[in-house]
Amino acid sequence: MSFEARLSPARVSAAAAVAFPRRALWLLLILYIGAGLVGRDPWGAEDAAGFGVMWSMAHGNPVDLVLPVVAGDWSAEEGPLPFWVGALMLRLFGGLLGEPLAARLSTVLWFALATTALWYAAYRFARRAEAQPVTFAFGGEAAPRDYGRMLADMAVLLLLGTVGIALRMHETTAETAALAWILVALFGLAWSLERPRRGALVAGLAVAAAALSRGPWLGLWLLVAVLAALAVSGAPRDRPQRLALAASAALGGFALWPLLTLLAPEASRVAYWEAYAGWLARSVGVPWLAEPGWLPSNLAWYLWPLWPLAAWTLYAWRHLLRAPHVLLPTLALGAMLGAVLTTAPLTEAALVPLVPPLLVLAVFGAASLRRSLDTLMDWFAMATFSLFAVAAWAYFIAWQTGAPPRMATSVLRLVPGFQEAPGLALLLLAAAGTAGWAALIGWRVARRPPMLWTGPLLAGAGLTMLWLLLTTLFIAAVNYNRSYRPIAQQVAEQVRQQVAAGVTACVRAHRLPAGQRVMFAHFGKLDFGHPARPQPCELLLQRDSRRSALDDDLPPGEWRQVWIGSWPARPDELIRLHRLVGR
Repeated sequence: MSFEARLSPARVSAAAAVAFPRRALWLLLILYIGAGLVGRDPWGAEDAAGFGVMWSMAHGNPVDLVLPVVAGDWSAEEGPLPFWVGALMLRLFGGLLGEPLAARLSTVLWFALATTALWYAAYRFARRAEAQPVTFAFGGEAAPRDYGRMLADMAVLLLLGTVGIALRMHETTAETAALAWILVALFGLAWSLERPRRGALVAGLAVAAAALSRGPWLGLWLLVAVLAALAVSGAPRDRPQRLALAASAALGGFALWPLLTLLAPEASRVAYWEAYAGWLARSVGVPWLAEPGWLPSNLAWYLWPLWPLAAWTLYAWRHLLRAPHVLLPTLALGAMLGAVLTTAPLTEAALVPLVPPLLVLAVFGAASLRRSLDTLMDWFAMATFSLFAVAAWAYFIAWQTGAPPRMATSVLRLVPGFQEAPGLALLLLAAAGTAGWAALIGWRVARRPPMLWTGPLLAGAGLTMLWLLLTTLFIAAVNYNRSYRPIAQQVAEQVRQQVAAGVTACVRAHRLPAGQRVMFAHFGKLDFGHPARPQPCELLLQRDSRRSALDDDLPPGEWRQVWIGSWPARPDELIRLHRLVGR
């Protein structure tokens, strides 16, 4: 029985708001971000390209810090802030840990910033009177501090359980930094309700940092969200000052980078900003109109389990839509949706900005979810993640033993000729993670705990367990399939032979994306030159896909192929080395 002292749909008892154990939370956070941190090369084109910008900054001249380059070309996309941090990690720890691992330490920093900002944003929103649960007639409801801590813990657990960003959070890309800064902006908005000027300043600086991470287009949409939120919240007498403070901090913070580029040589500066303007023009569009089904189908899995909980928040709290904990993240969500709908090309990376406001909204939906729906989502999480865990172990056993044959063949098709088994330590870690998941399920089924964080815990722990299995049982195989190290070393040997025959060491890249150029430059020590100091090259490295004839052409001049290679994991991709005839 409860006494309806407010319109809140949340009915939370003191038993339901028992604090989540801090050691368990720290363990989950460490396992989530630490799994896959070591023992691998950069995966994917974007991960490799991000590492390449950091590597170029760490080993280049001071101008490369303000006019980023990547393996012989301008890196005129996004912003320099994430790569400044990665370059610093490379300089500090590259010699000790190896350069790829040192660069990935920047993702640990962004993850720490994201989880901290999310925790405090949810906590400050939840502590407000409008967000409090109803008061019970005979007492026993959750205390405001306990309620706030519980919702903050749940928000972090939901971050760990968000399906689409699991891989992205472990890559050296600008999206990891952008997600963190959007969460800092949301924290600034929550703080501005108590400390108007400080909160507005933090939100404005976070907008600048987001623009310096993912580009001014995202920064502009985030600034719209921040200004709209500040305009409708807080004391009316403080609003003009807060708006001015946030806008000036955002614009002034972003302007520091263009001002720093004035120290670079004029020719380089002009060339870089021309390339950057071209990227800005290409990055704005409405490509989803050509594929109207892409967004709904991808959003459904990418933002699971956030979107159903956020939708429930808007329904359950419909009588309090103007309350800050509902209104402010909803405004941010609307602005981020505007950014997604006007961003080109349409990729999964473009969906990342939707995650932060959905996290804040979703946690209030989880707090007001009906018990039957809460139980249904618990069982869905337990069944789904357990099924994937069984499949992971089944495929691993089939890969190692050859039985059943069809499962073994499906794995070997991805890594032909590769039979390296993970070490004992990795096997034990995978087994411990699986056992921990089984123990968590047993605890949930046997005890039926009343704590509201049980559902988010199952989502976060389940996804962490799957990521742990991937990065223990299959990390060597995935690295074999994704790494360019072997082919880069083969190319490097061929280049050395050509240099010994009198050819200059400069290599011209043709049809090589930025990420692949980085891998050849890093693992093969190839010299692709510098865009500010162009030079004629007698060697040309070409990527030729057998699936397309669009990359079969060669640049002007008479070129003779001196080597062609591939590797078993990618038989449809050929790497050709050409030499300019007559030089």
